Amino acid sequence: MDYPIKDVDGLTADALGIQLNAEGAFDVVIKNYTHSLTEEELLAEINDQLDVKNSVRTALLRKAQKEILSGLKRGRLRMDEETAEVFDLNVLIWFADKVLNGEHKSYLTK
Repeated sequence: MDYPIKDVDGLTADALGIQLNAEGAFDVVIKNYTHSLTEEELLAEINDQLDVKNSVRTALLRKAQKEILSGLKRGRLRMDEETAEVFDLNVLIWFADKVLNGEHKSYLTK
């Protein structure tokens, strides 16, 4: 796999070195917090990120990182439904960026 990824055509979780469970999902660990994502969610987000300008993507990533840190500090279980949805989306945005740059494997559960 060549990084940074520039095209999602033919891209799969297996090609990225991500092992899926029986439901087609995988787990990501961020500072003792485990989050489940699906291959479909990840590939859609990667595609979305490739469609926006780099400067916009960088701004979205900075915002996502702030939201994730805030959410981890607060605790996922103490969030209301809307805040939890925003947190989940930001984890997806952040992880997709890691995948695009080939920095994702250290965040995967074994």
